[in-house]
Amino acid sequence: MKVNSPWCSPQTLLSSSTVVLTILLGINPCVAEDLRSEQPQPKLVGVSELFSLQVDADQTVFSKSDLQNIDQLDAKSIHRPQDWDVISAADTPLLQMADRLDNEPAEMEQSSESDNDSGQTESSDKTESTSNNLWRSGRSDGHAPIGVMGDHTHKAGEVMFSYRFMRMDMAGNRDGTTDLTPAQVLQQFPVTPTEMTTDMHMLGVMVAPTDELTLSLMAPYVFKSMEHITRMGTRFTTQSNGFGDIRLMGLYKILDQDRQRIHLNAGISFPTGSTNQRDDTPAGLNQVLPYPMQLGSDTFDLHPGITYLGQSEGWSWGGQALGTIRLGTNGNSYRLGNRLNITGWGARRWNNWFSTSVRLNGNTWGNISGADPRLNPVIIPTADPNRRGGTRLDVGLGLNFLVNKGALAGHRLAIEFALPVYQSLDGPQLETDWLLTVGWQKAF
Repeated sequence: MKVNSPWCSPQTLLSSSTVVLTILLGINPCVAEDLRSEQPQPKLVGVSELFSLQVDADQTVFSKSDLQNIDQLDAKSIHRPQDWDVISAADTPLLQMADRLDNEPAEMEQSSESDNDSGQTESSDKTESTSNNLWRSGRSDGHAPIGVMGDHTHKAGEVMFSYRFMRMDMAGNRDGTTDLTPAQVLQQFPVTPTEMTTDMHMLGVMVAPTDELTLSLMAPYVFKSMEHITRMGTRFTTQSNGFGDIRLMGLYKILDQDRQRIHLNAGISFPTGSTNQRDDTPAGLNQVLPYPMQLGSDTFDLHPGITYLGQSEGWSWGGQALGTIRLGTNGNSYRLGNRLNITGWGARRWNNWFSTSVRLNGNTWGNISGADPRLNPVIIPTADPNRRGGTRLDVGLGLNFLVNKGALAGHRLAIEFALPVYQSLDGPQLETDWLLTVGWQKAF
C-alpha cells in the first residue's frame, strides 16, 4: 500500500538530495519512501542491491565488471544523502561506468564510420586482389634461371646490380653428330685443339625509367685457354683475356595480367671485345690466334627478342627467343655468324627463400662470312671460317635462393649447371661438355 509522504511532493524532490538517486539510479523516490515506511529501522545496504536489472537476452546494459565495481562500493544508507557524495569522486566505479555509458554513442558513431569505411576496405581488397593477380618478382622463383639474360623488367625507379660467373668446358672434336678422336682430326690438319675452357665474369646493371621500360647494361670480362696437339705429338696451350663486347638492352613490357608477362627485348652490342689476340705457338712467337680465341665480334650487333613469364601459387615458367644479328664486316675482313637462342624453363617454389628450376636451352649459329687474312685455315680447323657453325640443345638444372631477413635481405644467389643433350657441329669442331653459371642479384 502506498504511503502519502512529503517525499512525493515536487518541493521535496527539488530540494532533497534524493534527486541524485532519481537521476543516477532511476528509482522513484515515492517507492523509496514506501521502503522506509515498511522498514522503520535504517538499514545499510550495498548499492548493487538497489538495482533490479531487467536484461534482455540479446542486450546487455552493464557488463560483469560493472557489477563487480558497484559491489566494491562501501555500504551506504539511503537515509543519509551525504553518503552519496562519494559519487563526486572522479575515481569511483560508478562514475567510470557512467563515463563509459556516455561514450557509447560515440563508439556507436565510430562503429557506423567503420561500417562506412567497409566500402573503402572492400575497394582496397579488390585492388589487392588485382595486385595478387599480377606476376610478382619478389619470390624465390621471381627471376628466371641465372643463365637467362634480360628475363624480367622492374618498377619505375628501381635499380638492380648483378654479377655472374660462367664457365664452359669443351673437350673432344665432333663433325655433325659424330665424335672424332685427335688422330682422326690430325689426318686432315697438322694441328688440332683437344680442350678449351672459357671463364666469363659478367657485371650487369638494370634501371627502370618507367614501369614499362627497363634498361640493361652488361659488361663481360673473358679468360680463354685452349689445349692443342700436333702430328709430331707436341702439346701446347694458348691463352687470351680481356673485355668482351658490352651490351645495352631495352626491355619493354607489353602485357601484365593474369600472372603473366610479356616484354620485348631490343639490344645492341658494341665492338669492345678484341679480335687481335695473340700468343706464342710452335709456328712462332706472338701469333694471331684463331677465331674461337678472340674476345669479341668487332662489329655492332643487334639483339632482338621476346620474353614470356607466367606464375601460379607454387610454380613459375617462361620462355625467351633472342637473336644476334651482325652488322657489317669488322676491321679484319670477316663477320661472325648470326645466332638464335630459344630457351624455356619451369621452376618450383618450395618456400619464400628457395626454388629449383629446369631449363631447355637451344642455340644455333652460322659460319663466319669472309676470313681473317692473317689465319691459315689449312693448319688448324679453328682457323677455317667454314667450320664454325652448329646447333646445340642443353638441359640445365638450377637452384635459386632469396634472402628474406637480416642485413642481406633482398639478395639473390643462384646456380645453374647444364649438360648438352644434342650437338651437331660444322666440324671438326670442339664440342661442349658442360656449362656452369653462378650469380648474384640485388635490386634497390
